[in-house]
Amino acid sequence: MSREGAGDKKPTPDRPRASGTPIWVWVVYAFGILAAAIFAFSLLFTLGALLLSDDVAVTYDVSALALVLWGGLILLAVVTWVMRRRQR
Repeated sequence: MSREGAGDKKPTPDRPRASGTPIWVWVVYAFGILAAAIFAFSLLFTLGALLLSDDVAVTYDVSALALVLWGGLILLAVVTWVMRRRQR
């Protein structure tokens, strides 16, 4: 059986191998998704406590450091995603 039409499987020096998404992008995305999940669950938990507890006063203490940390990770992931979309 002839394989004359089969392409060359080895990458040539003038044609670099196609690279996938760098690992740092996946790490940024993972931390962004984690931060968004923590932020969303915290918000939902607090809203649930406020709305569902009529007989007990509910107080909450918001950490500015936590807001900056989680918000920054979410923002970093969104900016990375937007910049990579614009490069295509």
